[in-house]
Amino acid sequence: MKKTELICGIAAFILLIAGIAMALRVYFTYQKGRETYDEMEAAFTIDNPPGEESEDTEPAAGDETGSETDDMEKNTISETGSEVLPEDAPERIVVDWDALSASYDDCVAWIQIPAVEISYPVMQAEDNDYYLHRSPDGSYIYAGSVFMDHQNDSYLEDYNTVIYGHNMRDGSMFAKLKRFKDSEVLVFCPYFWIYTPDRDYLYRIFSIHSVDADGNAYALEFDGYEGYTEWFYEMLDTSEIDTGITALVGKKAVTLSTCNGNSATRLVVQGVLVWQDVESEDD
Repeated sequence: MKKTELICGIAAFILLIAGIAMALRVYFTYQKGRETYDEMEAAFTIDNPPGEESEDTEPAAGDETGSETDDMEKNTISETGSEVLPEDAPERIVVDWDALSASYDDCVAWIQIPAVEISYPVMQAEDNDYYLHRSPDGSYIYAGSVFMDHQNDSYLEDYNTVIYGHNMRDGSMFAKLKRFKDSEVLVFCPYFWIYTPDRDYLYRIFSIHSVDADGNAYALEFDGYEGYTEWFYEMLDTSEIDTGITALVGKKAVTLSTCNGNSATRLVVQGVLVWQDVESEDD
């Protein structure tokens, strides 16, 4: 009996040590992820100086503003987005693209979602597997990177651009997207920014819902603008939260995707373009 108890005691001790080792590994893995992205945010972004208005908030030459724009309902998005930065738009950050691009060739954008305190570089590789568990420098990191679908145009010219991020248990990466299921969070700030080396884009959230892993939310090709319009209204009607958007379709959309607790479904937060820099426009 004593021998059996001794064996059981040793086994329990081994299991305890293994459990502690696993917990420490998870802790340090999460810590490494947080430190990596905190360092990148500190090194490559700065807050826009408060009270300083950017010249690119003015309409582009030749654009018509005035009563038509002023009378536009807040819950309606025009085909090309508003010419004037919305009054309730969150403040932008400034990304040091010279330094960031020099250090990380695959970095195509930076995403900032103020309502849920998300701020990450966006990577893009030749496939959608590379950055699942790699940091922007290519080294292994369990949290992986936030990354754009490899089929998308990195200049956000597609009707639907898909950006992926893990739902980490420590709340990092895209885990905080689930907070948008609380309508008060959406009301607090319904926008998110995507910064690129060429210009800044502001998106208004229009749909929040769970989808199949291969659902239509991930569609990248459409039968022209009409096909995209049909898709847009499908996404709008599927939203589990009233986002306040009720009419018309924006020029482009971005679908933010993260795991939803199982392998079969995903949570998506979708935004429609409402404003972009006019200072750098080519047309």
